[in-house]
Amino acid sequence: MGIDKTTGRGCAWSIASKTVTKQLIAEGIVGRAIFKKPSQNRYNLLCVVKYGEVARVMLQRGDEMAEEPLWTPSFIDAEIWKQAVSKFHIYTELDRNVEKHLLPEMGEYLQNIPDADLVSMTRDFLIKRGVINKPISQRGGKTYYFSENEVYSLDKEPRLFPYEGRTKFGRFEVMGEACFNMNVWLKAVSQFKVGTTLTECIKIFLKTELVRRVPKEPSSINRLVQHISPPIYERVPENQDERTFDYIRMTVGLPRYWFNSWEALRDEVKKNQSEICQRVLQRLESDRQFERYGVPISFLKTSDIILRRDYAIEFIFELKKHEVNQLPGVAGSQESQ
Repeated sequence: MGIDKTTGRGCAWSIASKTVTKQLIAEGIVGRAIFKKPSQNRYNLLCVVKYGEVARVMLQRGDEMAEEPLWTPSFIDAEIWKQAVSKFHIYTELDRNVEKHLLPEMGEYLQNIPDADLVSMTRDFLIKRGVINKPISQRGGKTYYFSENEVYSLDKEPRLFPYEGRTKFGRFEVMGEACFNMNVWLKAVSQFKVGTTLTECIKIFLKTELVRRVPKEPSSINRLVQHISPPIYERVPENQDERTFDYIRMTVGLPRYWFNSWEALRDEVKKNQSEICQRVLQRLESDRQFERYGVPISFLKTSDIILRRDYAIEFIFELKKHEVNQLPGVAGSQESQ
């Protein structure tokens, strides 16, 4: 189970790594071997060592602890624990390893954490990182913060936090913690109301999700038509009038690797020929040079469509015969005069 930290609930589940780490330490993980890594003719052992308040996973070289049984916690399934610790990174904090490698294997445990516990763990996490009496949001000259009694408050005057057209203070941020997504927090903050307690605001945070735009699967015609080239206007040698055209040539680029054979591509082109032609005409109609000719698109006919071996379709358009006389300045009209 992957933990989705684009949601407040996912962040709260990740924060649960702090609680699990405390439980591991309380059960005696510090100083114990948790995993054996084979190394030539001996074992290297992963152990947990505590430096002040920080517990880290370290590599123990030597055979001093090789005969000791590996330490396992009482509240985690032995197979889940074994699989997780085999991925633990050395020289890294224990809670980071728990968050990244252990919690994703404990889906049932996470799902069963009551909301009240998630709120409590998140509250403790935020308070420890200084959410109280720290600017949370600043809008229109007003600064919002959590007071000492954990109530979302407004510094309107301002009295506590200066406001001079731009932020002059350090807004509350959670730094250096992979378990917390500040973008989710900021989205939740936009829903906080003055007078609401920190606990109630965290409940809003748990329900907050970042809107993710899932890319739409391109349609078959969009996959087929890779690009449409600008129109090329051509005149026969006898036509010396640069203000006119005799033919319009356009090319449609096709995919090279989405079909098993050129024949399969040809069949797909035949199936979608009408819509491909429609798109080519739309591209032609929007061309500025074509607009200057002043020729209605309905006056054109398709004189040839060629599926080339270089994975392109060539369209050739020309004027319909009975329309030529109606368009002064277009090739062919001079003869009719």
